[in-house]
Amino acid sequence: MTRKHRWKARIVGGILAVCGTTGMTGCKQQMFLEPADWKEAIRPEIPASLETSPHDPIVPASAISGTSPATVLDPKRLLRPISLKEAIAIAIEQGNIGIGGQGGFQNAGSVNDSLPQFQGRNVSGTDSIRALVLDPAVQAAEIERSLSKFDARFTSSLTWGKQDQATLNLQQSFSNGDTFQFSSTIAKPLPSGGLAGITTSMNYLNLSTPPPANSGFVTLNSSYQPRVQFIFEQPLLQGFGVETNQLTTAHPGSVLIPGLRPSGGQGSEGILITRIRNEQARQSFDVSVNQMLLNVEAAYWNLYSAYYNLYAQEEAVKQSLAGVQFLKQRNVAGIDPPFQLPQAESQYWGFRQQMIAARGQVLSADRAFRGLLGMKSDDGTIFRPTDEPTEAKFKPDFYALYSESLQNRPELILARQDVKSQQLNLELQKNQRMPDLRVGGFYDVNGLGARLNGGPDVNALANLASNQFNSWQMFVRFDMPIGFRDANALVRQGQLGLWRSFTQLQDAERKAYEVLVDAFRRMDESYATIQVARAGRLATEKLVNGINDRVNAGSYNSQEYINLLQGQRDLARATSDEYRAIAQYNTALAQIEFAKGTIQQYNSVSVADGPLPNYVQKKAADHFRAQSLAIKIREHPAILPLKGLDTYQMLNPSTLPEVSPSAPLPGGIVPQPIAIPAPIGQAAPGTVIPSPLSSPVGSPVSSLPQNQMFKTWDSWQGAPPPGTVTQTTEGTSGTFTPIGTVNFPAKRTAIPSGVPNR
Repeated sequence: MTRKHRWKARIVGGILAVCGTTGMTGCKQQMFLEPADWKEAIRPEIPASLETSPHDPIVPASAISGTSPATVLDPKRLLRPISLKEAIAIAIEQGNIGIGGQGGFQNAGSVNDSLPQFQGRNVSGTDSIRALVLDPAVQAAEIERSLSKFDARFTSSLTWGKQDQATLNLQQSFSNGDTFQFSSTIAKPLPSGGLAGITTSMNYLNLSTPPPANSGFVTLNSSYQPRVQFIFEQPLLQGFGVETNQLTTAHPGSVLIPGLRPSGGQGSEGILITRIRNEQARQSFDVSVNQMLLNVEAAYWNLYSAYYNLYAQEEAVKQSLAGVQFLKQRNVAGIDPPFQLPQAESQYWGFRQQMIAARGQVLSADRAFRGLLGMKSDDGTIFRPTDEPTEAKFKPDFYALYSESLQNRPELILARQDVKSQQLNLELQKNQRMPDLRVGGFYDVNGLGARLNGGPDVNALANLASNQFNSWQMFVRFDMPIGFRDANALVRQGQLGLWRSFTQLQDAERKAYEVLVDAFRRMDESYATIQVARAGRLATEKLVNGINDRVNAGSYNSQEYINLLQGQRDLARATSDEYRAIAQYNTALAQIEFAKGTIQQYNSVSVADGPLPNYVQKKAADHFRAQSLAIKIREHPAILPLKGLDTYQMLNPSTLPEVSPSAPLPGGIVPQPIAIPAPIGQAAPGTVIPSPLSSPVGSPVSSLPQNQMFKTWDSWQGAPPPGTVTQTTEGTSGTFTPIGTVNFPAKRTAIPSGVPNR
């Protein structure tokens, strides 16, 4: 072999090795989820046979019996203390987005009860976080599809045949015989739009009629023809360049290898745009998470407000019932006119109706809260908020908030990414206005021999390696539509789409500003409402206390008693309004964070790809649940204002036992003047602070003995001073025996102005 031939053989071998390695590896990228991570991410509720048993029926879920849901006639359930952090942790794991939180926040805290709807080809409409969390992963897999168009493609074929045709002359007889053809090609689409490939082939021919020895033709009646061919082609205008081919939906293809199938990427939007879609899917998921966080917090404070409303109505019922008893005694003694008793009874029934409605509001708020947490109402408990709300005034700079909103709102990030995708799409369409100009060629090395082994004279492979027979070809191909009508129309559509997307971004920024304005105004409005409602409650308390003093002294007239009845109604309404305003203020603080796109940081939530790191593998909900179990829950002595009278039954005041003014009432309770509940944290000296959530709260459900029952929704009298609370348990006889005391911290101090407190 000559030096020239040896160098050719080395170059050919090197190119063959490089092309073979490239072809086998392709453009392999790291998958979004490795198999081990995927198994880790699978929820345990998904059946293991869901993917492997497509022919099994999908049967309805089993209706497992639990504790029947509470109603206004059957409200007694164990209270389940829950902090806002635990609620958010549960919602992040298994919750629902809800329907509130968008636009003007009118429905913040509302649960979405809509069932999935048929959309023609699929069923959609869920707002479960477990379903929505998969959308970014689905879009991330689309990146793999778009990258696959650059993957190398391997094709191979084996063909056997026999030809036996009638011949007219000796030359035609050379085609009759047994044939065998083997061909193997590795083609690698290049990111620049070109293509490099290598084809190896082996043709075998065994002539059925060998030529005569003296005919002047080759005397091989059986022959092997090995061949190695190197192919390269590259577009120079349309489809040229790495960036252009990251935008196109498909590779430009090949002229030298007709019929070459694409390796993938068909139907995708191109690599760069698909990456933008992936980021948009992440931002869309952030939108859902932000909405869920706002709804969970709003539902939490709605439940808080519902408990205080129930507390106010229950206290009003107790005061009214005590007033009925008081007037009945004075009526028996002939002290007061008889018409005052029906007035008191009428007010009692009015408060009774409001208490039933308030009880229903608590149940509705609890159901909405559970719906956002992805929980059912059959666990025998009712949630009770344990976090104290923020009452300190928050004084932010509005334009600093707006600047944060422009930077952080995921909806605005989505709109900006859409503008970027339209820019890239316009660049792609402009590339279509170029003609298709390609250059390329191939280099062929072939050989011939009677066998595949033996000496160089008969060995076909040795003849191929000697590189004696070479063929090559180069070409230039030009293709252009006259007029470029389709390409120009696509460019025009791309321009209009870009302008539309930019206009949409401007409108989104304006709406984000207005949403922030709405949240900012709601914050100041609810804070001002707190001050006004508190002042109104304090004034009403002074009115009721003043009239109550005259009633106790027996020096009141009929008009003053009517004023007392009206004052009782106003006091119940003012107490409910005050704490509703407090709940609305805390919801407004969350709406501010939502409007500026920082509600995830506000609630210590972060969204990331892949499985959790090792040091945070423990679920946050489990952590907060264990933390709640360690908290000693405050509880008041279980003494009803009228021991022995069940205030949950529809009592008729006219059927109350006849008693004298000084005789003890049922249960051994001596009649007392009408008690006015002291304001939370502002009790006068010598007064008693009532329970802020209208109920004695036992330990968390999981730590209670099975035979231990707690009254849950009644407001008790006789609460001990702040700092020490007596924890009690109910016996079978209806009496309550103290089982110990629990110390709890005093009410939190005020927070510096401008600093929102969680």
